[in-house]
Amino acid sequence: MQVKVLHVIKTLGLGGAESNLLNLACAFDTSKVETHVAYSGGGEIEAQFQTADVLLYKYAEGEHRVKSLATMAIVYRLAKYIQRNGINIVHTHNFNAHVWGSLATCLTGVALVEHVHDQRYTPREELLRCHGALEQFKFAKYFRHLSDRVVVLTRKTADAVVRRRITTPERVVELRNGIPLIDGPVLDRHAIRQELDIPDEALVILTCARIEPAKNIQLILSIASEVRREASGVVFLVAGSGTHLETYRRECEHLGLTSVVRFIGYRSDITTLMAGADIFLLPSFLELHSVAVLEALRMGLPVVISTNVGCNDEYIKTGWNGYLCDPFNQRPWIDTLVQLANDAELRKWVGMNGRRTCYREFDIRATAAAFEELYMELCLARGGSKT
Repeated sequence: MQVKVLHVIKTLGLGGAESNLLNLACAFDTSKVETHVAYSGGGEIEAQFQTADVLLYKYAEGEHRVKSLATMAIVYRLAKYIQRNGINIVHTHNFNAHVWGSLATCLTGVALVEHVHDQRYTPREELLRCHGALEQFKFAKYFRHLSDRVVVLTRKTADAVVRRRITTPERVVELRNGIPLIDGPVLDRHAIRQELDIPDEALVILTCARIEPAKNIQLILSIASEVRREASGVVFLVAGSGTHLETYRRECEHLGLTSVVRFIGYRSDITTLMAGADIFLLPSFLELHSVAVLEALRMGLPVVISTNVGCNDEYIKTGWNGYLCDPFNQRPWIDTLVQLANDAELRKWVGMNGRRTCYREFDIRATAAAFEELYMELCLARGGSKT
């Protein structure tokens, strides 16, 4: 019995939803799931999808807003694709895609899985305080009760969708992200440092994120000098692209921090960068379940991330397998980074515990198996026959 699933996503660019979908697509048992991926614009990881065992369908060129004439055409194309390919389930991965995918399921009658990778159900006041996007999520209320299952990444989101009557408790599934746990080739730390023009003796604190206000990159610029004073040889390496990349680069130059903070733009070889780093830092105001943090744990890097953000507090215990700091208070970040920078044995011990956590809790094969079970449950409930 094989279920045909159409994953609908906005683009195949850099982001947690996109990376998670790629990991899932590669982990599904092809005897159980035939994976289709519908998207509009390409992006940094489109080439990786093209080499995966999935069927790709580009439903539009470029990016489009929900409130635009393009919506009608996109919904029509998705509905036709569903009918033409005998799709059993539509699985949506970000808000625009959810709008288009859910309307297409209304036309075709297939089951709908809503995967909440974004902040659509975060209270408005919290989005304002944390520099999150507001505009598109105001339409979320119009699509409540359409999903057969709502998959969430955190307990907080699970509680929110029930409290706000987005769906009923029995339709909520809490299922966190996973990553592949197969060890790759041993990477040459010296060669990585040489390519980045970073001395072997430097202490590298790596951040991998979209360069947007909600990721709190400003904190790095605010604490860099003091961390460097208390822990000599520290270099902050920031990898990622986004709307504020050039703004932060200019500010970095203005503050005279170019020898301490390096913005290197988008890199597809995140694992390579992590092999050349000593600490992973992500001070986000808003996050659900960062794939980059999981990748850092897998590599044995001690992670320093935000408390009371996403599900961070659900699997990180400060001083054991990572560190949790308040994104609105600079001092804990400085103290934690200085402590780690000056204690190699502590970095090794915390990193080892983090790696164990990753292998125990975040194997993508277990995540994929849970989705396969969910898909089968929905198909059986609808009484559909599968190939």
